Amino acid sequence: MTDLTEKPQDSAALHNTKLQAEVDHLEEEIHRITNKLQNEGFISRVPAAMIEKEQKKLADLEQEQKKAKELLLAHS
Repeated sequence: MTDLTEKPQDSAALHNTKLQAEVDHLEEEIHRITNKLQNEGFISRVPAAMIEKEQKKLADLEQEQKKAKELLLAHS
């Protein structure tokens, strides 16, 4: 018979794994948007409103990443 009870250390490890995956995903998104905003071709052909939208998205992602990293450190 399989033990279906979850041990606390297993739960914490799973939580940390999920947090690390979230941090990694946010890092990829931040990198993608940063590259887009540094691309002169993108900047020169899109409306200013789209650039502002991407800048806001970048700031929001950076804030989310900061919170996720703080949670990860707190649970380590």
